[in-house]
Amino acid sequence: MTVADVARVVGGTVEGDAGVQLAGAEVDSRRLDDGDLYVALPGARRDGHEFVGVALETAGAALVRRDVELASPPPERALVRVDDPLAAYHELARHELREHPWRVAAVTGSVGKTTTKDFLAALLAAHYRIGASGGNRNNTLGLPAEVLSQEPDIEVFVAEAGMSTPGELAILGEILRPELLLYTRIAPAHIEFFPDLEGVVRAKAELLPWLDADGTLIINADDPNQDDFPAETGARVIRYGSEGAEARVEDLEDRGLLGSRFRLVLPDGEALVELALPGQHQAENLLAAATAASAFGVRAEQIAETAPGLQAPEHRGRLLEIGGGVSLVDDSYNASPVAVRRLLELLARAPGRRVAVLGEMYELGNLAAEAHRHAGEQAAVACDLLVAVGGADAKRIADGAREAGLRAESIHLVKDAGRAAELLRSELRPGDVVLVKGSRGVGLDRTVAALAGEGAA
Repeated sequence: MTVADVARVVGGTVEGDAGVQLAGAEVDSRRLDDGDLYVALPGARRDGHEFVGVALETAGAALVRRDVELASPPPERALVRVDDPLAAYHELARHELREHPWRVAAVTGSVGKTTTKDFLAALLAAHYRIGASGGNRNNTLGLPAEVLSQEPDIEVFVAEAGMSTPGELAILGEILRPELLLYTRIAPAHIEFFPDLEGVVRAKAELLPWLDADGTLIINADDPNQDDFPAETGARVIRYGSEGAEARVEDLEDRGLLGSRFRLVLPDGEALVELALPGQHQAENLLAAATAASAFGVRAEQIAETAPGLQAPEHRGRLLEIGGGVSLVDDSYNASPVAVRRLLELLARAPGRRVAVLGEMYELGNLAAEAHRHAGEQAAVACDLLVAVGGADAKRIADGAREAGLRAESIHLVKDAGRAAELLRSELRPGDVVLVKGSRGVGLDRTVAALAGEGAA
């Protein structure tokens, strides 16, 4: 796409070289690659227009407001002026998806959506040329950039759609217009921005009107929050979950930290699957992804061939051996009450001394106090040693554990990730099994890196 093409699509005017070829788009000047389009947007602290000059040292062009005074672009660079750069950016992503015959699969929910998205992309990759959104690039700023960076010859684009506030998923739905929409469990997450869980459910439902009428809706049969979703679309519906669902896991053998073995039952067949990832929740993530893959024609036995090699995304449930005979489950990327409970249940079944490192859970609003105290109560049952990391809510975790019967000498409250690493270095011994879980802002990935010898906390 050239600068002239961009201007045509978004109704903009060009200053500079309209023939510059563009490779992708970014809203963060620090992430730019050669030939990208820089999209100048207002931020919480700074306006992206302040960085246009620096951005054009790398970017081929910048998408800017008409009414902002800027220096003329250097040679072989351009400005595309529009009324609203964000709206134009979204229009570019919409146009990209309409211009290519890509099939689009969207994954949303509250729990496990990134892992499920990655599993789905891996299952499809054996049969299609796949593009997928990366990392946490799942919102109205990151996902359009992921769309615009895809190779043009892909066949299926697998997108994770996330949100923090009402209205965001409606925007992403209009961009993606998926042929397949997959929901993981919906649970209290980002609830700080909603009055209650019902508000979260309504926001997640914003994608439904954008699902292709001839497409497929995949919902979790064990999540009552999704019961009304089929009535909001004319698409085919497939339910995954426990007994009675069209897609389900049967004869589950939980092998603890070694993963699980189970029979995968899909609408078009079944197969014995081995998954080398700890936790029954990973079997559920695989079931969701497998159900979606089957809608694209991938058979159960083909899924069984791919499943043993699946890996959790970084910091989302990976099992590490950190030296000294210590095993560590790194799930430090994010946290919600449901996810914490699931992992503590896993820890409770682990051999050896069990250590829980729990950081605070963010964006829980008025549920925060109760949720953290309850996490402490669950930790008291699951672990022999608890390290709570953070401020007031971490103290609630510690208090909950103490009130539930965990001995005071087995509970440690520390302020940050660095102090957690220091404490653990002195406390861990051979045979320990460590679970690290907390919201991203707590920075427990630094604790993991320090213990694994990958850097200082």
